[in-house]
Amino acid sequence: MDYYSIVGVSASADSNQITSAYRKASLKVHPDRNPDDPLASEKFQALKTAFEILLDPIKRAEFDAKRATQAARTARFAGLDNKRKALARDLEAREEAYQKQQTDSLQKAAKIRKLEEIKAAGAKLRQAKMSELAAATIPTPSTQPAKPSPVQSTCPPAAPVETCDTLECTLRFKWTRKKLPDLNTVEDLSTRICSCDLIKTSDIESVVISTKNSSESGATSKKGSAVVCFKTVALCNRFFDFAQADPDWTNCAVTRLCSSS
Repeated sequence: MDYYSIVGVSASADSNQITSAYRKASLKVHPDRNPDDPLASEKFQALKTAFEILLDPIKRAEFDAKRATQAARTARFAGLDNKRKALARDLEAREEAYQKQQTDSLQKAAKIRKLEEIKAAGAKLRQAKMSELAAATIPTPSTQPAKPSPVQSTCPPAAPVETCDTLECTLRFKWTRKKLPDLNTVEDLSTRICSCDLIKTSDIESVVISTKNSSESGATSKKGSAVVCFKTVALCNRFFDFAQADPDWTNCAVTRLCSSS
């Protein structure tokens, strides 16, 4: 959703221009002026939302950043040749297959946990009933109160649930400033990763980047390295496979921190 188009201003418009354009647009789409338009209320609400975001400096900056990233991604994908487009589609298909496999595994684990919960609840009820019977027993002088025997639970340990090791979601990046002089900050690396059109900014959990000076042949050159943690193993694998096949990543070595199973 392009808030600038909804209000009817350019991306460089200031607050006064945005306010003026909003007032004019609100007169055109207000539900009271368009009783025959079933979408009038929806259009007016979209206009109000766009106006509020564009007048908020922080929200506008966030929107501008997302807009720029999306534009760069669209332009990059449009420039891909057929071979790389096929590679992108193949990686997406593999990702969907992996997600389905993970979903099936989680559903199976959930069924096992449910059965174990039912068994545990039954054992708990039996133990409570035996405790009540033991408490109701009245001791006599010739007999001692019987100690209730401990009830051994028949509930086996719950099946382990597959979890995501952080190392499995993390990749290491290494490059030299000589070959990649514009790769210096977290934002630079994040933008470069997301430009492949397979990864969104929200898919990245964290980025830690560092640069260090090293002496080579008597000259000082700067090397860069970083570790990037993705939200899921599938996203990590998706980008790793892409980086290995894409010639644009030849000058930046991408390796795993944890060997893939």
